[in-house]
Amino acid sequence: MKERGFTLIELTIVLAILVIVSGVLITRLPGWSSRQALRSSARVLGNTIRTWRERARADETPYSLEFSGGSYQVLLGNEVLRKGRLGEGEEFESDVPRSLILRARGILPKTPLTIQNRRGERITIVPGVLINEIEYQEPN
Repeated sequence: MKERGFTLIELTIVLAILVIVSGVLITRLPGWSSRQALRSSARVLGNTIRTWRERARADETPYSLEFSGGSYQVLLGNEVLRKGRLGEGEEFESDVPRSLILRARGILPKTPLTIQNRRGERITIVPGVLINEIEYQEPN
């Protein structure tokens, strides 16, 4: 008598195909990839702020972080130490300050930095005033 059913290999192959197809479909959903790119840019900028803020405290040297259009740079006096760009089609909103001073004591004024993309999606980066943490806010 022959038993009916599927082997473990057959089930694994079907499951792998389903995972690949669902992954492709999810990334093709409208707006999904643009929101992910915006979040990625915000995280990179947030990590840059945290890194250089901590470095300012460790070195007891103030650094300046300047914003323009879709790019930013870290300066020590007039010397550019690092340059960065937001993702394609992303830029800082007009109300973002032109620069942020990262001081040796680590204290920052409350400075929300909002990034938007071509689709009008936004994310706001809010560095902690007294602690070196970053909050990310997305409108619902």
